[in-house]
Amino acid sequence: MALTNSDLREILENFLYSSSFEKKIRKAVASGQKSVVVTYDEIVESDEKLAKFLLENPKEFFRLSDSLLEGITKIPGMKLRVKSLDKSVDIKDIRAKDMGKFIQIEGILLRASEIRPEIKIATFRCKRCGEEYRREQIGDYLIEPLVCENPNCKARGANAFELVLENTEFCDWQSLGFQDLPSKLKGGRMPRHLDGIVRDDFVDRAVPGDYVIATGYVQPFQKFGKKEKILKMVFIVNHIEVPKKGAEEAELTPEDEEKIKELIKDPELTDKIIKSIAPAISGHEIIKEAVALQLFGSDPVELPDGSRVRGDIHILLSGDPGTAKSQLLNWVASVAPRGVYTSGMKSTGAGLTATAVRDEIGSGWTLEAGALVIADGGLAAIDEFEKMDKEDSAAILESMEQQTISIAKAGIVARLNTRAAVLAATNPKGGRFDPNMNFASQIPLDPVLLSRFDLIFILRDDPKEVDDARLTKHIISIHSKPRSLKAPIPPDLLRKMVIYAKKNVHPAFTDKEAQQLIQDFYTKQRRIASQKGHPLPITARQLESIIRLAKAHARMRFSQKVTVEDARKAIQLVDYCLKQVGLDVEAGVVDIDTVMTGMPRSQREKLMTVLQIIEELEKEYGGAAPVEQVKRIALEKRIDEDFVEYVIEEEKKRGTLYAPKEGLIARVK
Repeated sequence: MALTNSDLREILENFLYSSSFEKKIRKAVASGQKSVVVTYDEIVESDEKLAKFLLENPKEFFRLSDSLLEGITKIPGMKLRVKSLDKSVDIKDIRAKDMGKFIQIEGILLRASEIRPEIKIATFRCKRCGEEYRREQIGDYLIEPLVCENPNCKARGANAFELVLENTEFCDWQSLGFQDLPSKLKGGRMPRHLDGIVRDDFVDRAVPGDYVIATGYVQPFQKFGKKEKILKMVFIVNHIEVPKKGAEEAELTPEDEEKIKELIKDPELTDKIIKSIAPAISGHEIIKEAVALQLFGSDPVELPDGSRVRGDIHILLSGDPGTAKSQLLNWVASVAPRGVYTSGMKSTGAGLTATAVRDEIGSGWTLEAGALVIADGGLAAIDEFEKMDKEDSAAILESMEQQTISIAKAGIVARLNTRAAVLAATNPKGGRFDPNMNFASQIPLDPVLLSRFDLIFILRDDPKEVDDARLTKHIISIHSKPRSLKAPIPPDLLRKMVIYAKKNVHPAFTDKEAQQLIQDFYTKQRRIASQKGHPLPITARQLESIIRLAKAHARMRFSQKVTVEDARKAIQLVDYCLKQVGLDVEAGVVDIDTVMTGMPRSQREKLMTVLQIIEELEKEYGGAAPVEQVKRIALEKRIDEDFVEYVIEEEKKRGTLYAPKEGLIARVK
């Protein structure tokens, strides 16, 4: 039997006047809050019919409950908020049948507009006689009086009344945008979006990139003056919160935790984890080990002065075509908690970070989160990283190191969190790597951006009989016996292991032997550089990378302490990468400036020699130096013509050299 209005009022009054609810009211009033929050279970315990009515008729329920609350508290605008429904509806599963029903959604807050005033009770004045009228505004558009009720006036028409702002009541209004959780998207499904509106004291409760749980109801929205059949769905938020427990932690069940605790006892655990990374990809064992460490990550370090040292590990894969870079990125993004996959080719600075966009509902500006903000607390896999232009690359420098992104667009100034590990892939300039050229000269990325990566791997497709035979056998087995590629740990369980480890395992870096091993490695490498003529093989950035990797390795072992073995593994990985990407091909030694500045010491010395030759010739000729003379003297110093031309062109781009006439070169003074 359906509840009548009088029945509903009576049941609601019994609930609102109950002793437990009175305590909530007193607490809310004492703290100056404009809302009283209850759980759905509390309403069920009070009266199941009332709870059912809420689910079926939320607009009527809250209209009456808010009116009663205002009467009880004598506070205008007092609201009842209901949270914690039994289950959530995935955004992608919301349909027309859900309109007008009270539901709960979970998702990523994709965007949030500026806070704007919305008219609740409008005061209108007749332009002819001055009579004033107050009208409650319930719908989406401002409703004016049709005719002046003054019998001596009777003015009517579109311009008969004016809005009296000083006597009009407002409430805070904000439009939101929700997106499906990455973990809810299987099989490469596109994430679904849902627009929302939140009012009063619950505005600004979350920022773009936050994982949120919200209750409310969906209603159709049609722009004023439009008569389209296809309408937009808008979620009217009743309650919204950023839960302390992340969406990923909520996936863990007691049964999952028991399975993980059993696996932890396995002495071959780390080997099994590494073998479970992208089993469909043959080889690349050391890269898979690095990716496993990236998944587990390490804790950030919060310093007393408020600064923060990141714990997330950034990895760059740079290689020839057909070396499974994209396949690995896709796999990692699908397994990583809160993993996001995107491509640099179609990602503007906004697409990767954040931007201000026009709000379709309120016609203002909203702050919209990009891939790195959505991946906050997880991992961002960015393919074709080199396809971004320089502005876009510069936009993520702050994001990768400080793990925040600062936005100042369209009057919106904000700072959003981007606490995500970055796994990026690039292609070399010429399509394939040339082993006779330095790494940095073949990668179209700014050296400053390259230096943000903890590990950089080169994937070469060199013909080797043994490797080619193994790869052929592996690919054939994929097509003939796909089940033979079963991983030791299934992807879903591996994902839950990462979630469990991040929640419960926080390795302490207190072992003196581990500290000494890292210190000895660092000082030994630096000692080599102190000898005359030797380049610098390592900097403090690599030292921090080693510590991050050591802590991640300890976490992957589910150990609360970093040991010598963890430190040794971290050193091996960093040393391996340095010898790959930091090698000065010409000098045959590791030079970290190859990555940090894009030019090894041997080339930098030759560059300085060329510039010195130009300076001396300027003095000799009393003006610009002849280019042919520069080349001749450089050749005598064993510097070939191609390098001289390279230096001249690069320095002209930088604005330190210019050509006053053809065949002449001069310094900008």
